[in-house]
Amino acid sequence: AIIIMISLFIGEFAKTGWLAYPPLSGIAYSPDVGVDYYIWGLQVAGIGTTLSGINLIATIVKMRAPGMTFMKMPVFTWTSLCTNILIVASFPILTATLALLTLDRYAGTNFFTNDLGGNPMMYVNLIWIWGHPEVYILILPAFGVFSEVVATFSGKRLFGYASMVYATCVIMILSYLVWLHHFFTMGSGASVNSFFGITTMIISIPTGAKLFNWLFTMYHGRIRYEPPMLWTVGFMVTFTIGGMTGVMLAVPPADFVLHNSLFLIAHFHNVIIGGVLFGMFAGVNYWFPKAFGFKLDPFWGKMSFWFWQIGFWFAFMPLYILGLMGVTRRVSQFDDSSLQIWFIIAAFGAGLIAIGIACFLIQLAVSFMKREELRDHTGDPWNGRTLEWSTSSPPPAYNFAFTPVVYDHDAWWDMKNRGYKRPTEGFIPIHMPKNTGTGIILGVLSIGFAFGMIWYMWWLAAITFVAMIAITIGHTFNYKRDFYIPADEVVKTESERTKQLAGQV
Repeated sequence: AIIIMISLFIGEFAKTGWLAYPPLSGIAYSPDVGVDYYIWGLQVAGIGTTLSGINLIATIVKMRAPGMTFMKMPVFTWTSLCTNILIVASFPILTATLALLTLDRYAGTNFFTNDLGGNPMMYVNLIWIWGHPEVYILILPAFGVFSEVVATFSGKRLFGYASMVYATCVIMILSYLVWLHHFFTMGSGASVNSFFGITTMIISIPTGAKLFNWLFTMYHGRIRYEPPMLWTVGFMVTFTIGGMTGVMLAVPPADFVLHNSLFLIAHFHNVIIGGVLFGMFAGVNYWFPKAFGFKLDPFWGKMSFWFWQIGFWFAFMPLYILGLMGVTRRVSQFDDSSLQIWFIIAAFGAGLIAIGIACFLIQLAVSFMKREELRDHTGDPWNGRTLEWSTSSPPPAYNFAFTPVVYDHDAWWDMKNRGYKRPTEGFIPIHMPKNTGTGIILGVLSIGFAFGMIWYMWWLAAITFVAMIAITIGHTFNYKRDFYIPADEVVKTESERTKQLAGQV
């Protein structure tokens, strides 16, 4: 992000659209540094994302609580695992694709040029082989958030836990078999288009199964319509429409008509806003008290939800109509004045969304001012089902004084039903990892390396590259990576927690 921000002050940024298709992004048509900022900003972010994915996969596989088999993990943890597998499998493709584009621009090769054996469509294939798993990298964590929220606010176990896990894994696998639906109009032929059209329709099946699981979880539940649940219900309605229009676009003949139209824009925003963004809002409202110790103000949370929900439908439903009328995207002037009313309706919806954003910011401010009134003293403000709600809000540095033993995927709910009593004695020192500045140092050096490559400052690029390699290797020899929180400190923290809970009885 810093690399991209530098382009605002030194040089300029790419003018090639969000995926930088060649030949426009080639040196012949974009000779300035804008595309180079794009390439190196993405390269640094992509490598960091890949390393984070490896870290999280290793954490989930190796550091689960005793008794927490894979089929006893919370669904959010499952979606996080599948997301990070997608990251590790797809981001190297982005890295390689951008490396080839870099060679075209820096070394005069012809991977993606129009002549000398190059093929611009190869870039389009490669970027979307990364790009479509990427949209599932965005949505799968949101699916996990909705699964936790629905079970908690319906007061029931998640319906069909095993099928939810299998559906997540199927989505993860199928997400690699659908990329060509982004460019059916390329001219690959009926056989290729049919294959990718069918796989795109098939991937809607596990997604639909998830939706039915959430609905059946709500069925006969004692639903509490707190802000996290409102965002979840809003997602179900909005995302269903987005999914249905996605299946329409999966039909190659229909896509030939609707490709590059406002119908496509409406579909994209339907699933990204209705899925990813609503999931983010649900997650923020749900876990905010655990992270900061006080709940977000429910009134302004509900105001934000309703302005967002109503504004979304006003803003994007007209785009479906305009797309079906043949209006393409990225066009600002139209001869047909009858189209104008739909744009006015969409602009009204955008205004409502802006009010929704303002309500969210007000919610944060009001919640901070009323934080004592909204304080969570119990650690379990929603009557939650998973282990994080067994700790204080916010949790201590060590999370759990004793490592919990898991017997059910709703571990905390199961512990409460078994009459769990907090331990108040017998505490021992707790092993913890040490903080390290290596990540920040490598991040700063990567900015220097990228800046050197962008501006052909080879000396800066060489020095920072060697420094990054040396620090990375040196860090592997750092064996003093842990420490122990003394038992006395644990006793003090847990005693304060006991007094706090006693005051709530």
